[in-house]
Amino acid sequence: MNIKYTGLITALLLLVFTACQEPEGFKQPEDPLDAGREFIRAVLDGDFEKASLYIDDNEEDREIFERYEVYMKKQPKPERLQLKSASIIINEVEKLNDSITIINFSNSYSNKPTDLKVLKHGTTWKVDFSYTFSGNLPIHD
Repeated sequence: MNIKYTGLITALLLLVFTACQEPEGFKQPEDPLDAGREFIRAVLDGDFEKASLYIDDNEEDREIFERYEVYMKKQPKPERLQLKSASIIINEVEKLNDSITIINFSNSYSNKPTDLKVLKHGTTWKVDFSYTFSGNLPIHD
């Protein structure tokens, strides 16, 4: 085979291989706690692109998350830096069934307890972000 074509094929295979990999910094969660921690850390770090990868794929969650991102980006820089250096504190993990877990957490900066609902869809875990703000939504998947 011509060297020119071999190089082209190699380049195309490399492109396909790298395109199929997960986005940089994204880690496929192994369990609900893993998904929750990864999401919370990304939000505290201000990495909303990464955090959005953990959000449940429905219109309500996406809209709420987008509004939250705009709100957080308007916060004073010193506060954002404090959040970035904050530790995650897991207060309680309540497994409601095989596909729904509620994680109560806070962070070392604000110390405000917050609930995060994590859902299993097939083999992946996603955050039900709307639950965090309503807290009294009926549990559904």
